[in-house]
Amino acid sequence: MSKAQKTMITKISFPLAFKIIITIALLVHAFYLVAFFFIQEEILVSTNIFSIVFYMFAIKLLLDSDENGKLVAVLFQIEVLLHAMACIAVLGWGYGFELLFLVSTVMLFFTPFSYKRINYVLTTMQILASITFYVLFEDKEIKSYGNYKDFFFIFNLCMVSMFSIMVSYLLEISNSFVFLNILEQKENMKTIVNHDPLTGLLNRASIQDILQRQSLFENIDFAVVMCDIDDFKKINDTYGHSAGDEVLKSLSKIFKNTFRNDDYIARWGGEEFLVIIRNTKKIAAIGVVNRVRELLNENIVEFEGKKINATMTFGVITHDNMGEFDITKMIKQADELLYDGKRSGKNIVMSAEFNPAY
Repeated sequence: MSKAQKTMITKISFPLAFKIIITIALLVHAFYLVAFFFIQEEILVSTNIFSIVFYMFAIKLLLDSDENGKLVAVLFQIEVLLHAMACIAVLGWGYGFELLFLVSTVMLFFTPFSYKRINYVLTTMQILASITFYVLFEDKEIKSYGNYKDFFFIFNLCMVSMFSIMVSYLLEISNSFVFLNILEQKENMKTIVNHDPLTGLLNRASIQDILQRQSLFENIDFAVVMCDIDDFKKINDTYGHSAGDEVLKSLSKIFKNTFRNDDYIARWGGEEFLVIIRNTKKIAAIGVVNRVRELLNENIVEFEGKKINATMTFGVITHDNMGEFDITKMIKQADELLYDGKRSGKNIVMSAEFNPAY
């Protein structure tokens, strides 16, 4: 499905389209009112005044709440049934008002959006009414308005045809919404499965799956970063595990805002994180990691009136696009650099080029 189609579906929802249908029905009855006034059919003039008031009320119900759509759908069918019966009873058969009985048949396609049993009852009533009026009036001409009979028939045929086209379009919209909802649910499930619920970063299982795709790292410069929050156990012991969770979320936010969308950021476990910086030279990779470290030094997490400043130590292994690489070995070397940094005083970036012979 194209982006333009998705935008159109978003703009024209089912409730909006139904409001358009009811508005068109109001305008059609306004036309009927003028036409019946012109041919001086006072009963039908009064009938259409009632219909216009009804559709104004129906529009108000739809504007008040989309939940009123089912009620309006039923009232719409009742109005069409009564209006068609009144017109046939006054004018006779052949003016095209018998075609309006098809409206309920078409509305059967919308049973998910209306009261199903009532819809079937009204459809049955319209079928019976159609048969009854056909038997009573098909060979009898009650009123003769010459060319106006053909005019009304053509107009009503156009109205029913237009209604059928709009219903077809609404069905397309509703089916598209179902499809988009399925896609959205699929994406949501994918997000839940692949991301850490606390930080929103990739979880260990998903990043391991990514690391197995060798093609993502071939013929490019990239870096593997292992990092760990300094003295995280002390933070938990001093301020509580809830405070530790807030620290994790705050630091993860800095990661998301500093690294690029093309980079992979994962919570490796506990307070340890793994980052893959793609398409980046050694100097640039180390530079962005130092930038993250500086931002962490400036970052203050406020929790229950306490201010917490958490730092991190980083181990960075870089690789240029010319040599061989082994992601597993690079992670191991980065992890060892990380602990070298811990032993060197923490809050530091330790870096080296990948050594395949190590």
